[in-house]
Amino acid sequence: MYIPPMYPIKAAADLVGLSTETLRAWERRHGAIRPARDAQGRRLYDAATLERLTRLHRLTDRGHPIRDLATLDDEALERLLDDGRQAAYGGVESLPARLLDAIADYRVDVFDRDLSVAIATLPMPVLLERVVMPLLREVGVRWADGRLAIAQERLVSSLLRMRLLAVLDTPAREQRPRVLFATLPGESHELGLVGAALQAFDAGVPVLYLGTELPAIEIARIAGRLPVAGIALGSTDAQQARPALVELRELDAELAPGVPVWLGGANARYLAEELRSPRIRAVGDAQALVRGAMARVRRG
Repeated sequence: MYIPPMYPIKAAADLVGLSTETLRAWERRHGAIRPARDAQGRRLYDAATLERLTRLHRLTDRGHPIRDLATLDDEALERLLDDGRQAAYGGVESLPARLLDAIADYRVDVFDRDLSVAIATLPMPVLLERVVMPLLREVGVRWADGRLAIAQERLVSSLLRMRLLAVLDTPAREQRPRVLFATLPGESHELGLVGAALQAFDAGVPVLYLGTELPAIEIARIAGRLPVAGIALGSTDAQQARPALVELRELDAELAPGVPVWLGGANARYLAEELRSPRIRAVGDAQALVRGAMARVRRG
């Protein structure tokens, strides 16, 4: 069951792009928000409060005085914003377009704030299926028709990568076998791999994200030193398919028996068919990878 997280005041302020002083003033002076408190009396902010703060921030940016907004309920704030987004995560389909509109105006602060709140408040499947994937598709469309410059496309990729990888940046609390995520040398496309790692992480799979362009011998070396349930590799660039075969053969030879390798991306089926190794399999989507990883983790 999904349990919404609670955030201390500094984390909440960072997520919505406001100072901690502003959050305190909006609470004490105007009564605009009512955070919870922990046993020590420290403020805690849930997803609904973060979304309310985001609405208030948007409206004050447009010139509305906070004193006029403080007594409005969330429905009234939504009507005032007139952006079609409802409470919780209904209406989230409009978010990818809004994020790209912000990037089109080089409003990096708005893009980062809204993306951060989405990551903090949406369940992972909703975030990936209704925000991240549509966002990446729309980036491709706008880049192709000239509405998005190369620099803007790079901004989207960089900010998205930074925020999504931060979710995976959690210390391992136990030595359970982990699934290693990486790409091979020459393969810099990783957002699909990041999405797969996030889905695995959300499903309870211990994940170690190694990043891009890692030689097979290094992956094998890490797998030889850590308890590993499997290795997930992304391969998308058609020009890197042949070099990937060489790397994968080396990886196959160096890995301990029984360690599976899952391949994702446009080159996955070709690579698996060429290699014909019992341990190396192409997976059609992230859910297939997650199912395989969960089965391996349960076996220990």
